[in-house]
Order: sequence, then structure tokens, then C-alpha cells
Amino acid sequence: MAKFIQAKGELEVKKSEAIVKARYKLSPLAIKFISVIISNLKRSDDVNEEYILKVKDFKELTGQKTKRIYELIDEALNDLLKNPLTIPLGDDKNSILKSNWVSGAVYNEGEVRFMIYPKLRPFLLEVKEKFLKYKLENILPLKSSYVIRLYEILKDWLELNMRYGNKAEKIVSVDEFREMLEIPKSYPYGGSSGIKQRILEKAKTELAKHTDVLFDYDELKTGRKVTHLKFIIRPNPAKLQTDNGVQEAYFKTPKAFIEFLRRYYAGTGKAFGFGKRENVGFVWFGIDKDGLLYSFKQKDCEMEYFDFNSVESMDIYRKFFKLAQNSELYRELLKQNEDMRVLKKENPELFDILAQEFVYILKGEYK
Repeated sequence: MAKFIQAKGELEVKKSEAIVKARYKLSPLAIKFISVIISNLKRSDDVNEEYILKVKDFKELTGQKTKRIYELIDEALNDLLKNPLTIPLGDDKNSILKSNWVSGAVYNEGEVRFMIYPKLRPFLLEVKEKFLKYKLENILPLKSSYVIRLYEILKDWLELNMRYGNKAEKIVSVDEFREMLEIPKSYPYGGSSGIKQRILEKAKTELAKHTDVLFDYDELKTGRKVTHLKFIIRPNPAKLQTDNGVQEAYFKTPKAFIEFLRRYYAGTGKAFGFGKRENVGFVWFGIDKDGLLYSFKQKDCEMEYFDFNSVESMDIYRKFFKLAQNSELYRELLKQNEDMRVLKKENPELFDILAQEFVYILKGEYK
């Protein structure tokens, strides 16, 4: 069994909290390579699934103009095979997992075939609680592995620790910061070639220009020595305005709305809506990999699926289009590609508000 990898910037990378906290050091291209893979993984994939990435697609995605692309991919794969990541298992510092990223690789006529290392699969596929997610396009322009890793860490802190207003704050020691990014102890903090100039200041500029995250930092001293860093992280308004402007167009017409749902929900297993079906009861609405609407429900730990014809599908789409047009809450949830099942489970109060809005907006059409 083999699965072709899609190499598109709008794909979503999702990593468990354990992967975010893991210690590893890869080249920028290796990080982008594995991130493209992660953005394509599905829980329905077979444990022995073989993945195929077309070199041409990866070259275009990463903007590589050199004719050495095969050599660069070879170096990236060597990185993924020779530099395992160390994953903490719980709070016990002595309980860790060391794992490779991939299990071998084969070049064949412009394609690279590989498999995910089995020990790593649960951390990439069984994301049940805390996880980081971001659009792949955020890291593609970044040229430093330190900057890419810092982006992921800051993005994770922002989503997990956002407090007053629209920002998050985090204090870490310089030593801890070194460990997070696998920075050698011989690498000085200050100076023109130190952590401050080569990583922190560089990251501030690049993240502001290319990603959805901004940050500032304060140096905290013990005596005269900088021992801790206080990060202030917030969303990048320029990036959000661009994304929102593009996405708002999807809520103008039913056709555009259906295109949005198929683009961001098809084949993900996520539910974009909910309702009741005669003789079935409460169900969730999803879209399969072919862009067709279906509903599903949980029964005895197994999923039951129900398909629709075109007339039934349009009726359902119209109802949720009406909800999207009139509910700012629903639009924002869709823009974040939320799974309505997860919302109901993790934030039942917010889900109840959305359900009440649905009933009100449809004025009795919803049953």
C-alpha cells in the first residue's frame, strides 16, 4: 500500500505536545521535509503505509532552484535517519523515547518512498489532548533550523498560555532555552555571533515577515549576567488580516462556502457540523477525501457512516451556509478548522452557544 504526499503550503502541521517538547537537531530542509509528511498523515493510514513524495513537488514547495535537489534531499534524509529525537514520556525526566523519524528511504524515478518509524507514529497520529497546529506555509520561507524550532515553540506557548488581551508571556532560563533548541554550550549568548544576534534578533525579523507569530523578549539578569529570558508572544496582525481576507470570501456564496469546506475538511475526519437524522438520531457531518458529504455517529466505539445524494447534500450545505453568514462564532471556528466533535467534548459551553445560535438562525428549519 502506498500513499502520495501532497506538497501544498496551506496544509496543516499537527504535532503532539511531546513532539514539540522533544529534543532534536535537524537541518532546515529536513525539518520542512518531515513537516510536509506530518501534514499528510491520517489516523486511517495503515501502520505499514508507504509514503511517496515527488521530488518536483517538494522542490517547488520549498523554492529550491538548485539542480542539486536530489543531493539536498539525500542530506535531509540522512539527517532524519542519523539524528533521532528524544521524547519525554510524562514528567519523569528519566523516562524518554529515542526515535528515528523515518524507516529507510528509496529513490525511484523522481520520487522518494519511505515509511514513518513505528515508534513515532502514536505521537503523530494519536493526538488526543494538547497539540500544536499551524499552516505549513509559515515555516517554508525560514532558512534557519533554530528559527523554525523557535517558531513552533512560541506558537505553542501562545496557544497554550494566552491570557489577558491577545498575548502570552513565558519566562525560561538561558540554559533551558539552549536545551530546547539544542544550542551547543560553546555558543555564546552575547556578541555578534551569539544567541542574541544570530537567533533571537534574526527570529524576530523573520517571524514578523513570514509567520502568524510576533514576539519580543526581555533579558532578566542575575547580577550582571543574563540568566533568563521573558518572551512576550502575540499573533501577527498582518498575517491574520491576509488570511482572514482570503477566507472571508468563502462565506459570500453557497458555492464558495462548499469550496471552503471541501478545501479544509475533506478527508480530515473532522466534523464541520451537527444535526439530527430521522431514524438515526444525533449525527456529525463530515466530507470524505472525494469531497462528498456524509454523516456519522459513534456507536459501541465504532463509527457508523451515512452518505447523501446531491439534493440532500445541498440542503445541509445551505443550512450551514446560513449559519456561517449569520454567526461570527461559527465562522471563526471554521477558519480555525475546528472539529465540532472536539469542541463539544472540550468546550461544551461554547458548543451549546453555537447550537442555540443555529436553532435561532434557522428559525425552526433545523430539526
